[in-house]
Amino acid sequence: MTRMFTIGGRRMKTWNVFKGCKFDCTYCNARRLALTRLRHLPQYADGFYPRLVEQALGQSFQDDDFVFIGYMGDIAWAFKGELEAIMNRVRMFPLVTFLMLTKAPNVYLEWQEAWGFEPPLNMYLGATIESNIDHKLTKAPPPELRYLSMVQLQHPHKFISIEPMMDFHLATMASWLKEIGPEIIEVGPDNYNNNLPEPRSEVTGFRSPWKVRKLLEMAREFCPTLVEKPGLSRLLHNGPADRSR
Repeated sequence: MTRMFTIGGRRMKTWNVFKGCKFDCTYCNARRLALTRLRHLPQYADGFYPRLVEQALGQSFQDDDFVFIGYMGDIAWAFKGELEAIMNRVRMFPLVTFLMLTKAPNVYLEWQEAWGFEPPLNMYLGATIESNIDHKLTKAPPPELRYLSMVQLQHPHKFISIEPMMDFHLATMASWLKEIGPEIIEVGPDNYNNNLPEPRSEVTGFRSPWKVRKLLEMAREFCPTLVEKPGLSRLLHNGPADRSR
């Protein structure tokens, strides 16, 4: 994910109590920051190696905050003790809404089976699914496995991030989202000029704002909250016309 957003009138906050990742996504802005502008900070002295940031455990929150856990990493790499430390802190703020987000949502199922992990009801469990197509730009589990894990996940509050949005098959992507049944879907573009494969017509090959608009329209039929991130207008309106529509 890139750039925080407002949801239900609440500005999302970040709690970087866990940092780092080994998925090596080619478009990862967090890793780029950790290895450049933020490298002088103690928590990035070891680069983007995944670990708990103990000095952040004591962070406090206000009632009604919406808090993203670990923006500067992927929570999938957390060890049991690290996860327990985070969850112990979460349980101290029952009126705060928390979000976990990962490109490997199979860990939620593994945590439940191996560790007895039961997320509190003030927590969203989320997955990033940028497309239903495996564009081979990451070492994370392929999109289909992420989708299957989120369908199997038994938790009332699910969150899906389609960011950075990449080219997708419309019918399949819409079907996946409906089966997962997220309460919140956030959609965002590549804001960092990574030259990613963005949505195109499956008929003509031209960039297709229509396909993006149609996916959002279909998602609104079953998802209570759809968040369009800053910059998405570039995919909704710009580019050569899709002459198939």
